[in-house]
Amino acid sequence: MMNNTVIPTTGTSRTSQRDGRDDIPMDVRLPQLSMILDTEAMRKTLWNGMFDSASVRDRFLIRQCDIIQIRYKPTSSCMVSYRLNVENVETGERGEQILCGRAFPDGRSLPQWEKASTRALVQPRFGKPLIHLPEVEMVLWSFPNDRKMHTLPASSHAAFSTSNIPPSWILAHVGTGWQVADTKSRVMHYVGEHTCTVQTSFELIHSSQETRQTLTIFGKTYYNEEGAQTDLVMRQLWDSEARRSGRLGLARPVWYDTRLKTLWQEGIQGTTLENHSIETPAGITLLKKAAHTVATFHTTPLSNIPSTPVLELLDKLEVVGSILMQCRPSCRPTLAPLRDRLRAQAKTISLGPTATLHGDLHMKNLFLTHDSIALIDLDNVYQGHPGQDIGSFIAGLLTTALAKQMPLSQLAGPLQAFLQHYNQRTPWKLDHPTLAWFTTMALVTERSYRCVTRLKDGRLGLMELLLNLADDISKTGSLLLPIDELTTTCERNRGQ
Repeated sequence: MMNNTVIPTTGTSRTSQRDGRDDIPMDVRLPQLSMILDTEAMRKTLWNGMFDSASVRDRFLIRQCDIIQIRYKPTSSCMVSYRLNVENVETGERGEQILCGRAFPDGRSLPQWEKASTRALVQPRFGKPLIHLPEVEMVLWSFPNDRKMHTLPASSHAAFSTSNIPPSWILAHVGTGWQVADTKSRVMHYVGEHTCTVQTSFELIHSSQETRQTLTIFGKTYYNEEGAQTDLVMRQLWDSEARRSGRLGLARPVWYDTRLKTLWQEGIQGTTLENHSIETPAGITLLKKAAHTVATFHTTPLSNIPSTPVLELLDKLEVVGSILMQCRPSCRPTLAPLRDRLRAQAKTISLGPTATLHGDLHMKNLFLTHDSIALIDLDNVYQGHPGQDIGSFIAGLLTTALAKQMPLSQLAGPLQAFLQHYNQRTPWKLDHPTLAWFTTMALVTERSYRCVTRLKDGRLGLMELLLNLADDISKTGSLLLPIDELTTTCERNRGQ
């Protein structure tokens, strides 16, 4: 059984002090941003604050401090998750401790700390369960304690239980007569204040048949009741004709624990499409299969799911546009007329058709398994115009290409193949002006906005490239025809 604070390293980790001062917004209400994003400074600050006394503190060293996640709300707060490599100098024990903290405007951290102190917390592997750093107006929770996921300590304990009697819901899934011979668990993905996913492998042995089987399941704990809605969606999809006929792949839902707010589902073998180069012939073949899966998903009706009309996207555009111009005033000359143009173009977008949308469609959520494409992460399923999903997906591909400084012309073939095969499998056809509008909206309200809220190194510079690209697509009303032109524009802007 593995330590429940070990979380796999992701590409977003920062291990060194941030040198790009231009990447950190000048927020007058959160002047401590540069401090809390400086890993070397925070390594020392956390060492001073996470232990009960100086005598206890002297027994430990923090060998390394990484930032694994940032969620920034301009003028309001900034959530940062740190991964610490801690050593007990007396015993030689070394391990990881995750801290998820939120920085507040001046004077706001003390009331937050006092409120959090009234909750029952569990002792983490290293340090205190709750930490207050008044010098940076920050309150931090030591994993598995969490500001919003109050059931996480209990759900983590359940996932790491070593009882030889399987839970009743496991027996209902595999049948009676099985006992647990071994259990291995590890935290796969932790999004502070939101969700935590644990992978558990049960080595099961049948007492009468003397047979063994390994059952790998994933338990995802939520901060709210969202898991119940996801369970409802997944069960409808699992029972659908599309899944039963093999045209739609997804993980099988096992059980939803209402008390712990944890959704259990079977694991599926494979890898995400993010790990494949889509501009190669093999990658284009995968994109065609992905188009078939997305088209099947879009045409699979579900009940009791929310809807998002196009008009709501315009409201989001107004809010996000204001935030972007506030954080990056230099983008106003591009963004202000782009926003007006998008509002005017919205009048030409038809209200239909209505499809079942994934809600977070990108390469990480398309899973290659047994030579077919499955969809994962079904927490955001809703009804709406199919252009919302497709535009978001295309915006993700364009953003990745820009971040990698890849010529956008290399995406022309893959995009054409994807769209052609998608349109072949749906009763509707998404035309170029419609796709251009939804893609532009996603480049602004999703991709550019994340450059601000995630504060990844270099992303504020990328935001200007994204907005220029969105502006060009909006002006031409097409994705595929001007792509060489767009490549030239982006290369010119990158050199400025």
